[in-house]
Amino acid sequence: MTASDILLALDTCTARASIALRDRAVLRAEMTWEAQRHEMATIAARVRDLMRACRIAPEDIGCVAVAIGPGSFTGVRCGLAIGKGMAVARRLPMIGVSAFDVIAHAQPQQTMPMLALLEVGRNRVAVCPYVWRAGAPTVAGEWRIHSWAELVERVAPPLYMCGDIAPAWIAALGAKVTVAPAALNLRRAGFLAELAMARWEHGDVDDAMTLTAIYPSEVDQAN
Repeated sequence: MTASDILLALDTCTARASIALRDRAVLRAEMTWEAQRHEMATIAARVRDLMRACRIAPEDIGCVAVAIGPGSFTGVRCGLAIGKGMAVARRLPMIGVSAFDVIAHAQPQQTMPMLALLEVGRNRVAVCPYVWRAGAPTVAGEWRIHSWAELVERVAPPLYMCGDIAPAWIAALGAKVTVAPAALNLRRAGFLAELAMARWEHGDVDDAMTLTAIYPSEVDQAN
């Protein structure tokens, strides 16, 4: 293993931001916090602190991974801008990963269908369906945006839900669905790093100049 085998993962898609450092063998460090739309002001400082704690220098970074949404327009754009800046300036490979996949791959294997949820503002959530195939969560249809009231009305068992689920809506869902425990509802950059490392090792990387975020027009207007 060489120093440039370090992957930096950034997720600023929603009110919670998360960063992680991973080498080819282990997750070196991870930090997740309530950014509350102040990502640009804090993310660079947090990355610097995490790298210093791990004794990792900027030149040690060999790849940058970013969660590309959906989520808050400002948040998604922030992480993508920081990641692109680093990748372009140092000519590093860059990998974009759906924030839905980040939360889905943190879950234990399920026999029931699963919905991964991301907050997108104005009391609405983006929802993506998954099923398990060959031991891994696989997208099972198009993702859509719903108000919480609409979602609670539409869901029916058997169903497993994970992601940005406010306590009030967990209570409203009642026994209709199985909700992931709090620790598994937290979107962590360590899982983003895991997904990105697998792609990096297979040479499946994105072009930093053309990588784009996932935020449809209605999400743009709502944040």
